Amino acid sequence: MTQAQTKLSFTITGFDKDPDRVAVPLVLANNALAMGSDVLLWLTLEGVQLAKKGAYDHLIPRSFPPIRDLMETFKESGGKIGVCPPCAKTHGVSNDNMADNAQWMGAAAILEENQQRQTAWF
Repeated sequence: MTQAQTKLSFTITGFDKDPDRVAVPLVLANNALAMGSDVLLWLTLEGVQLAKKGAYDHLIPRSFPPIRDLMETFKESGGKIGVCPPCAKTHGVSNDNMADNAQWMGAAAILEENQQRQTAWF
């Protein structure tokens, strides 16, 4: 008998006002990926800016590694990103500047996806 893979979803709503609040779910997500979990970051409100290539390069948390490093680890470890379409439009995220591991994920899609996942909001 094999153990089912843990599926987790972390929602990030913030961006540059408090980089530590962005770093915490990324640290948790990266550790979960390292433990073999299937991890989704759902970005909404200002958090959608994390889906824009290079937008977070200047974010340096007080207590954690730079957001750029955390996002690179997340991508390299197979993490997936869901992006709220209306929020993305507000913050200038488009198909042209969106990260490779990101996909559009509106309300119905995230609700369906999260039926199979443990969730946490930040």
